[in-house]
Amino acid sequence: MTKYFVDLKDLTQEKLSLQGSFEPGRIDFSADNIKQVEPLVWNATVERPGLELRVAGSLETTLELNCSRCLEPARCSVSKTFDLFFRQRDEFMFDEDDEIELDEKDTRTAFFTGTQLAIGDLLREQVLLALPMKVLCTLDCKGLCPQCGTNLNLKSCDCAKEQFNPNLDALLEIKRRLEDRSS
Repeated sequence: MTKYFVDLKDLTQEKLSLQGSFEPGRIDFSADNIKQVEPLVWNATVERPGLELRVAGSLETTLELNCSRCLEPARCSVSKTFDLFFRQRDEFMFDEDDEIELDEKDTRTAFFTGTQLAIGDLLREQVLLALPMKVLCTLDCKGLCPQCGTNLNLKSCDCAKEQFNPNLDALLEIKRRLEDRSS
């Protein structure tokens, strides 16, 4: 995996404009079972307002993940803007074992060490944050049969359909009433 670094040594108050494209495979998403299928196109501005470093920009790409219902490959387009703040971490700032109280501004700030910022790592994190909680191959995906595992989008099975615990009848009645009320 090739990394793209921004050298922070000479960064002044002026904005530095960056843009680029990472071809599939240049950023490693394999640990998250994600396959990048189109280039990750990005642009960003980097500036140093005071002690903080601000990186603002946008990215776009298309990924392939497993459908949450049927486990078949599903494509997901990702388009995201970001506005991030970083601060140089020195060894005297705080001890990692100490408990410290953070205010809201502190939760928006990440820390870095050294004189370079890895753009590839930053973009990988932003892509992962932009993913939906559940990816579906189609909106009407039927998923897998919970008994035999058949992909119900491809064929049906002979398994008994709804088998409910009789202790849940009261909850089913509440569900039906709510559904009737909403329609």
